[in-house]
Amino acid sequence: FMHSFMIVFRVWCGEWIESMWDCMLVGDVSCIPFFLATVVIGNLV
Repeated sequence: FMHSFMIVFRVWCGEWIESMWDCMLVGDVSCIPFFLATVVIGNLV
């Protein structure tokens, strides 16, 4: 849980590109919708 919370916190702080590249190395392009949704929802809150 804590790792997921820290990833979402990093995305909300604007440090999301490094985490997205790490995720894409493991999960291919399926990470892109997660990171885009997190950025959009984070900007609305």
